[in-house]
Amino acid sequence: MASISSRAGFRAAVSLACLVAAQAFPHQPYKRLDTSSARGGCFVDNVDGKRALPGASYSSDNSMTIGSCATFCSKFKYFGLEYGIECYCGDSFPTQPAADSDCSFPCSGDSTQTCGAGNRLNVYTNYLYVEPTPATLNVPYVGCFVDEGARALPDNLLGADDMTAQKCAEHCTGYSYFGVEYGRECWCGNKPAKTPAPESECSMRCAGDDSQLCGDKGRINVWGSPVQSPATVGEFQYVGCFTDDLDERSLTGKITYDSAMTLEACAAACDGYSYFGVEYGSQCYCGTDLRPTAQQVSQAECATRCGGDKSNVCGDADRLNVFISQSGKKTPVNLGIIGFSYKSCWTDDGSARSLTGDVLRNNNMTVESCAAFCQGYNYFGVEYASECYCGNELGGAAAHEEDCSQICSGNHGQWCGGSGRLNLYVSGTVTNAQPQTATSASPAQHSTFIA
Repeated sequence: MASISSRAGFRAAVSLACLVAAQAFPHQPYKRLDTSSARGGCFVDNVDGKRALPGASYSSDNSMTIGSCATFCSKFKYFGLEYGIECYCGDSFPTQPAADSDCSFPCSGDSTQTCGAGNRLNVYTNYLYVEPTPATLNVPYVGCFVDEGARALPDNLLGADDMTAQKCAEHCTGYSYFGVEYGRECWCGNKPAKTPAPESECSMRCAGDDSQLCGDKGRINVWGSPVQSPATVGEFQYVGCFTDDLDERSLTGKITYDSAMTLEACAAACDGYSYFGVEYGSQCYCGTDLRPTAQQVSQAECATRCGGDKSNVCGDADRLNVFISQSGKKTPVNLGIIGFSYKSCWTDDGSARSLTGDVLRNNNMTVESCAAFCQGYNYFGVEYASECYCGNELGGAAAHEEDCSQICSGNHGQWCGGSGRLNLYVSGTVTNAQPQTATSASPAQHSTFIA
């Protein structure tokens, strides 16, 4: 490509320009001016060292025409010809007009056409220009978003010189959202981008398809939608996405952790409970009721895929996907057992047990089986769904009844304590069930496990 600075040589050839035959530019030639452009007039160029059309440019000492410049600038809204041999492109119309007579140089490739003059542009609106748009895909387009500081979509960056929205969609398979940025970047994520930006700020063409938009610097075009939880899982019906708090759980019954968690596995683990909820991909919580502190939030906030089934979501950090049983389960009860009466929910500490006698762990625990195991003791307590503790002295203190919210593994109609909580029963021979200090006469503790 000839240098734009070759104006001196061109001055000597201007008088011969009429003899120069029109030569085809490598791009498609144009036979009619009005099929490619509409003249906008003569404008001043290079004001204070700034080009009126600052996009792409090229020059040709012997083949410049209006049509060849229009083709070269097909990705821009406007183009202009200057000094007979120069072509400039841009997306903003020049602001400083000049007299039409100032644009008087013949084009080097067609002397019947005018190509500006020194620091003067013949400017045209380019009819060949096609406005790039966000690609139409089989997932919803969300919009243009700010991507500065913390990433709008933080995962699985791909950079490619053939980037398209389709390529990014394939790269982000398994994610809820994907987006293209700065022409050649692809980002993935499960949570929606937060800060919208005007669509006009996502104006960079994709490196692999210039008919598509691929964000811009600090701007990202985003596609996708949140994964919707199934309406039912077994006998459970979906309720929604709810807040959860480590210090005050929304579901206070049984807890299960599994890196391969699925909705079905959690539903099975919570059989006998009124509710189950999945959190942060691998956590399962059960409960007989949903605590009032739980607040329903947007489904988009439950965005972490289940560890064992990537087609479903399992809550997020401090977010639960909650399901409710449709079978009308009854609330478990605490009833007196022959020889014992129910005392209350009671604290227990793994390092200093409230009951220091024998211990039974049974995956089919019931209050009756614990009572039978602890015959001869003053107290027994059931804890954490499947644990039984016996003792003659009582440590710990009374706790709120709602803290004992796990049902017995062997009888879903009975309470069996909670984490660090006992449902405490006292023998009918004990007249004043108060915490006491264990004495040296206490029997040695024995632990039994029944699968």
